[in-house]
Amino acid sequence: MENIRTPKVDKVRLLDRSSGQRKISVGTLYLSATHTIFVDNNPETRKETWVLHSMVSSVERLPPSPAGSQLILRCKDFQVFQILVPQERDCVDVHASLVRLSRPEKYSELYCLSFNPNVNKEQRAESWAFIDLVADYKRMGVPNNLWVATAANSEYRVCDTYPSQLFVPKSATPTVIVGSSRFRSRGRFPALSYFHQDTLAAVCRCSQPLSGFSGRSQEDEMMLQAVMKSNPGSDFIYVVDTRPKLNAMANRAAGKGYENEDHYTNIKLHFIGIENIHVMRSSQQKFIEGETHVVFSFLHNKSSTFSRY
Repeated sequence: MENIRTPKVDKVRLLDRSSGQRKISVGTLYLSATHTIFVDNNPETRKETWVLHSMVSSVERLPPSPAGSQLILRCKDFQVFQILVPQERDCVDVHASLVRLSRPEKYSELYCLSFNPNVNKEQRAESWAFIDLVADYKRMGVPNNLWVATAANSEYRVCDTYPSQLFVPKSATPTVIVGSSRFRSRGRFPALSYFHQDTLAAVCRCSQPLSGFSGRSQEDEMMLQAVMKSNPGSDFIYVVDTRPKLNAMANRAAGKGYENEDHYTNIKLHFIGIENIHVMRSSQQKFIEGETHVVFSFLHNKSSTFSRY
């Protein structure tokens, strides 16, 4: 709470871009230790908008205008909130508070560690089991005579970015699984993600192979052969690489690459063409900036904004 300069500001205008509407709400802005809260003044709805501080990726303060001072809150889930504060002094205080609150300096400041739910120990213990991976696979009909659980990643020994509970083809031996993981980036060997009970079709996930220009792995080839055998409705499997082919070819120089269809006789390789994370992040930023530009134009037109709505 010591980081909050102004806990409450009246007559604030809010435009929530995530709602798909251009209607501006007038209400009161509250700052708590964990959330930014906007309460609509409409006595019929009194709608509340809650934004968790840890979900805020950036807070931008624009130059003041005759209508007031503006803040742009961009969230990590792509929500964008435009806030118009009547007094510049209040806007400066809110901006400084939000910048500090959205950037915790200690683990103890994180909301997940400060939140104390009003429930008993039994209920809190149940919440940890909200997602039961084994139960979800059981819903899909796994394990069965095609796919079984493996203890290869117990205690995350093989892949630290995979769950400890994984399902693999029944014919895949521990030696094949470990050998395949050693041939895959970050140890991410082919593991079951989805199984269709009616068609027996399956979707697996894995990372790119460490093939370089000529490398190959007998265990990895056997692993993909086992995946095909666990899809009895097809004589081959599709290997879908989400990267552009040129990017995958460039990765071969770094010792990685993609599956060689001459080595994997049972696959058909397809490249989707999604650019790397840097290009995608830039594209996302341009999209958000373009959307925000529309917001700016909309808010700066006082005659159409503050009189009509």
